[in-house]
Amino acid sequence: MKALFALLLIGILTTGAVVAQTSSAVVAVDVNKNSSLSINGSSNIVNFTLTQSSENFIQKNMIITASQNDKKLYLSENRLIVPVKRFTSSNKMALRDFYKLLKSDEYPTMDIQLNHIDLPENPKLATGVAVVDVTITGVTKKYQFPIKTEKNGTRYIFDIEKHINIRDFGLEPPVQMMGMLKVDEMININLKMICNIQPAESAQLNLSGSSE
Repeated sequence: MKALFALLLIGILTTGAVVAQTSSAVVAVDVNKNSSLSINGSSNIVNFTLTQSSENFIQKNMIITASQNDKKLYLSENRLIVPVKRFTSSNKMALRDFYKLLKSDEYPTMDIQLNHIDLPENPKLATGVAVVDVTITGVTKKYQFPIKTEKNGTRYIFDIEKHINIRDFGLEPPVQMMGMLKVDEMININLKMICNIQPAESAQLNLSGSSE
């Protein structure tokens, strides 16, 4: 299965492709290269940000099957595999400690598996909650990730953000400089996706038309 951060696809419903209480649809997704994943943390001395481009863990063009059952949305592509060592940061010490903390040689990837997306009661609301299993250093925990959506035609911007405690995974916050620098146990995970979503048949027609 191709890796995909399926959280971004809550916008499928607002394409008009899925409208019934129980239904399914096939959509084409084109992910913009400016999409990215970031991890923000802090210490008693300085804040830091680790980032990587979505090109490292999401295929640019995909065909996805979305199935709705009542107020839950299920997706055919529902797994994200993030390479730990593809994160970069201007804070080289924080980046080195991050690699060490996540035991990047032993566990080279972070794994995020989508169970389903809980849709809002009001379909006009551009929000939702993704229920996911996050695996770090071989430890899996379940979280609910809030999703915010902006839409302009078939172009979507998805903002997915969550604070988590690294101790959930049995990890200890790094301490440096003989205890003078202490990293906070809370980190903020933020995925910002920019993409084009439309029914698959429309995308194929557009592609055919542009090649003529």
